[in-house]
Amino acid sequence: MVQKQTPSFEFRNAIAPRYIEPLLLNIRYGQWYTRAQLVTLLRSQDLDLDGNNIVSDNTTAWSLAGLGQLKKRSVDQTTRIMFRLTELGKQLIELYSTNSELFYDVMHFLFYSVYLRSNNVGKVRFWLYLNVCEKLWQVAPAAIDNSVLTNQLQIEGHKAFPNHEPSFSERSVRGVFPWLQVLTPPFLSKANKSQLYSNRRKYCSAQLFHLASDLVYATKEGLQYGTSLSVTERQIEDICKVCLLDTACFWEMADLTRMSVSGFEIRKGQWGTSIALECPPTWVTLPDFSAGKIVDEANGLEVEGEE
Repeated sequence: MVQKQTPSFEFRNAIAPRYIEPLLLNIRYGQWYTRAQLVTLLRSQDLDLDGNNIVSDNTTAWSLAGLGQLKKRSVDQTTRIMFRLTELGKQLIELYSTNSELFYDVMHFLFYSVYLRSNNVGKVRFWLYLNVCEKLWQVAPAAIDNSVLTNQLQIEGHKAFPNHEPSFSERSVRGVFPWLQVLTPPFLSKANKSQLYSNRRKYCSAQLFHLASDLVYATKEGLQYGTSLSVTERQIEDICKVCLLDTACFWEMADLTRMSVSGFEIRKGQWGTSIALECPPTWVTLPDFSAGKIVDEANGLEVEGEE
């Protein structure tokens, strides 16, 4: 039985794009790693750092988002935390080598959508990621006021989770920012050494637009595949929020996605324009959060079914 723990709302700033190349890209699919081995892997990249928190924070986040698995294993009477990639993690490493811009679009989508798709309080660090994105998108273009943003999110967090006393720092809110800066085009940019500005994107990858449409279509609207979704201003905003996209660019991106992604259809009729999806995305293996594994969600650890 998993001991009930207070869920973590902190999106730690060690979970950052700068550790993708030295850490994630050097993990071999099919191999279990101890955290000590991953720290050694980090240090082998000529990084002068302790590495323990970096490995712990990143592998926990990757596990909760579906890129990897964490579990406890007893070796010589010592309990060790082990990590290995999932099929999704393997796909993303391969994607990075051919299209790093799309890689970061997909990473953004995973972090944005984890809480929505799982509806699991154990994944509330991604509730914070989601709401940072939505708050900034609503007011863009604008200069970022970290203190005001953090206060707004703390108020909303207490309303959304009255039984969990959510707590997160301004530093944790800022931990989301690098993922929004590394996008192409970026959603956040620096005007000087310290001030960040938001600007809704004019385009994104067709694959991200497809994933965003599927999130709204299947998760938010609860539609069966093949059904027409009448596109109103609300649906346009919901999809553009995921992509951090300017709403004026919605139909241009929809047309590009229709031409680029199989199973994405635009239907025009007497009562307006609809989109329809033939099936879930098949070009990427999204995690199934309905699977019956017993998991300590606070730490991303599988408790049963060890190999």
